[in-house]
Amino acid sequence: MKYILANVPGFGHINPTLPVVEELVARGEEVVYYVPDTFKEAVESVGATFHPYELDLNNIIPPTGMGQGGPMPGFQIQNALPFRMIKESQRILPQVLEQLRQERPDALLYDPMCFWARIAAQVLHIPAIQLRPSYAINEHVKLFPMGQGNGAGAPVPPPFMQQIREDIAELCKQYQLPPFDLQSILGHAESLNIVFMPRAFQPAGKTFDERFVFVGPSLRPRHEKSDFPLEALEGAPVLYISLGTVFNNQLEFFKGCIDAFGDTEQKVVLSYGKRIQPAELGPLPANFIAAAYTPQLEVLAHTDVFVTHGGMNSTMESLSYGVPMVVLPQMIEQQMTARRVSELGMGVMLESSPDSAQALREAVEHVRQDASFRARAQEMQRAIQQTGGYCEAADAIMDYTQKTLQKA
Repeated sequence: MKYILANVPGFGHINPTLPVVEELVARGEEVVYYVPDTFKEAVESVGATFHPYELDLNNIIPPTGMGQGGPMPGFQIQNALPFRMIKESQRILPQVLEQLRQERPDALLYDPMCFWARIAAQVLHIPAIQLRPSYAINEHVKLFPMGQGNGAGAPVPPPFMQQIREDIAELCKQYQLPPFDLQSILGHAESLNIVFMPRAFQPAGKTFDERFVFVGPSLRPRHEKSDFPLEALEGAPVLYISLGTVFNNQLEFFKGCIDAFGDTEQKVVLSYGKRIQPAELGPLPANFIAAAYTPQLEVLAHTDVFVTHGGMNSTMESLSYGVPMVVLPQMIEQQMTARRVSELGMGVMLESSPDSAQALREAVEHVRQDASFRARAQEMQRAIQQTGGYCEAADAIMDYTQKTLQKA
């Protein structure tokens, strides 16, 4: 069978799909992956055919200072990815629609942020399957509430909401689709929806029906080569600090971590990303290992506590190894994840960036010393071990597609 997979250019969206693609290809299936050029190598490394499309997300520029109890300074809710992709769909669809028609796929797999792919599937009458790297949405779970208390620090401006409604209406008119509102975009479900988390982590998990398959994290050893000295992590408690791959231009925060944990009896792994030069961090204490890139799964296997931004990939990877967390959320979805980690007893949420090295040190020590945090994280680890990951995802995709073809 032949599949089209449509995605947005972000590691948090791409990474869970790659093991699924690799598994489908290993089973003899054909996968054509639509994503911008920056992920060409990653897509081709798992055996898919790469097909680029162009989009403009230039206004989504990572800010440089962590926020106080909400998104960081410089972030505007108008530039959140779901809203930007509605506008970008007007540019993307003319690029890809005829090519998709010629591809004649048996199914179109797409990330929920790829609004254009949902439209293309409806226009071309292609069976569609959602691949959700984060929370499933229904009447009990809302990721982007539209009014005060939306997690953005302020209501979405009414003129902007009006513009979004007009953009949606224009797309529906252009492609002769029934009209729908913004919440139905964010909460839309296909007949099959693959969710890359265990049902136990999903808020209101029991309210989702058989259309939702919670396969857990989709993890395989990464293809990137690394010379990271994992052997140096033996023999001492390990603290791992990483703010992910996007909003990680946080020099002052990383310096605060060095102040907080330098010359302590633990090993500290600091992953500072590509936007900071090593010299900017200053001299490193002897117990620190700092790197622009770290092999996260391998490091987590040695980790006692993980200081994280709460991105879903990082959260699921941490829980796959039963590692409790201190979560410093920077975006709306990460706030939701931080609250979920806290309410399930698997770590603590810091509402804002710590004001001092002392506050962060106390949070880490609290999570390390209270054994209940690790016990709860290990309970979720066992729930994850009972899911099928990328193999279950591939099974569900192939089974659904085969049944759909038989009905046609």
